[in-house]
Amino acid sequence: MKPTFLEIRHLKTLIALKETGSVSLAAKRIYLTQSALSHQIKLLEDQYGLALFERKSQPLRFTAAGERLIKLANEVLPQIIEAERDLSRVKQGEAGELRIAVECHTCFDWLMPAMDSFRQHWPLVELDIVSGFHTDPVGLLLTHRADWAVVSEVEETVGITYKPLFSYEMVGLCAKDHSLANKAVWQAEDFLDQTLITYPVPDDMLDLLKKVLHPAGINPTRRTSELTIAIIQLVASKRGVAALPFWAAKPYLDRGYIVARKITSQGLYSNLYGAFREADTEVAFVEDFYETVKAQSFSTLPGLSILEE
Repeated sequence: MKPTFLEIRHLKTLIALKETGSVSLAAKRIYLTQSALSHQIKLLEDQYGLALFERKSQPLRFTAAGERLIKLANEVLPQIIEAERDLSRVKQGEAGELRIAVECHTCFDWLMPAMDSFRQHWPLVELDIVSGFHTDPVGLLLTHRADWAVVSEVEETVGITYKPLFSYEMVGLCAKDHSLANKAVWQAEDFLDQTLITYPVPDDMLDLLKKVLHPAGINPTRRTSELTIAIIQLVASKRGVAALPFWAAKPYLDRGYIVARKITSQGLYSNLYGAFREADTEVAFVEDFYETVKAQSFSTLPGLSILEE
């Protein structure tokens, strides 16, 4: 029997294609150029004499041959990941502590499922969220009051490593019968006479203010709430407008409580990063937590974009 041509990298490529539905997005997901990914797939197809997906479909539609390899990837890759975790446990031990600090109110919506998944693989790692909202999570890392943080910006700090999680779109939200509901795209001046409902955080942590409104000299009337659902209720009752991540607003959009609109013609995008101490870079469960959070986010949250390193 001749040796197999199929490699782990091929399976990872196919999964990326399946999950993103796009050659360009899949290439970004696995950090290849689009031409390198296409070349890799072409070699696979030449090897087996079969097309793996339909080239002009959007999203991609896999052929029977492609679906068979996807099935194999779904079976094999989790086993490889678990085997690598086992080796890390043997080398470094299974126990430890991972305290997580966040600086965004909506982080908990997607962080909790990732934590649940992580616990299944590292049951002896004590996983906890540092209570409360934190404006300086990196400071908690430096003083060893936290071990891992979710942050929105990279601020070069001695002893701290940053790794990209994802980019996401912030959308404008208003009631269905609000005057702004008739506009597909909101510009800075549309907020001039509105009450803006936000989380109670400093202005420099709100991308709408920092990137759109303040540069235009606009500082609307403000109202705050700690809870996402409370912001949604205020918006739905025409007490004001808001800007939230699309994935945070989607459940309420699907129920028809409110409507979402694009902010500026280019869209308003925000980023999230994982931050931890450089000294912990080689700790297996710290690295695995990052990979788990990133994978879980892309598999469950709508509308995410790849954030380059």
